[in-house]
Amino acid sequence: MALPRRRISDRVVRVVPYLNFALSAIFLLSFHVYAADTLTSDNATLWERLTKGPEALEPLDKVLFAVLILLSFELLDFFSKHSGSWFRSKLIPVRGKHLDELTVKDQLFIGISKAATAPFVYFYLRFAYFEPNVVWDLANLRFANTVAPLLALFIVYDFFYTILHWALHIKAIYGYIHKHHHHQKAPSRANVDAVNVHPVEFFLGEYNHLWTLFLCTRVAQIHILGSLLFLAIGGFLAGINHTRYDMVVSFWGVRIFDSKAHDVHHRIPQSNYGQYTMFWDWVFQSYR
Repeated sequence: MALPRRRISDRVVRVVPYLNFALSAIFLLSFHVYAADTLTSDNATLWERLTKGPEALEPLDKVLFAVLILLSFELLDFFSKHSGSWFRSKLIPVRGKHLDELTVKDQLFIGISKAATAPFVYFYLRFAYFEPNVVWDLANLRFANTVAPLLALFIVYDFFYTILHWALHIKAIYGYIHKHHHHQKAPSRANVDAVNVHPVEFFLGEYNHLWTLFLCTRVAQIHILGSLLFLAIGGFLAGINHTRYDMVVSFWGVRIFDSKAHDVHHRIPQSNYGQYTMFWDWVFQSYR
């Protein structure tokens, strides 16, 4: 079954990222040509301020940072939307009602989520900068502190996310927060559908990444590149979960990720609460 034809609001959603790219590119060019190192209190270069840590950043540096995060968000959305066709993945049949028209409330919540992403990443990196067990030196980049911790990060994240997601489905709470996300029964817009959530839910889901990094660095060192891969891969998979593409990641015959699982959740809400993996749903017997 094919998806319904996109309406005007969806066409706007498709155009907005390209406008963001254009405006961001203009701002970045202006910043480097006219303001990079002349509007600071000590005339230090941007690189010098970055190496001194968050306390040395000027307000204009933080604006630049927010623009870069916006660009990164749109890039992740682009890859999530198109990776299924690049890998020639099959389409998941539309069995639930597709939300054709995004309402004003939908657009508002999507905008709030995007705007809240930059402060979250800032606080995430700020914690990583001051955390002794987050390694920043590129000379100490190792498989053991970059790639190896990723599985643990995703497993720990989804433990808390699965419980949070289940709690948001409790009848007394559901109507106030999570019900909004379930207006879409057949997600198709990648990260746009993924971040179309109540601001409280977005806050809890995003800062769970920071909580996860905090817990994992209690027991092991993690390179900053591994910490950033955790966010980037997570954002990509969250987008894939909200497309119609049937994408599966398996290692040695073990299915690690399957986009169909979250699609089932949108149709059958009392199941498949995990975000990135269904491991904890298997444990809690909520997998379908």
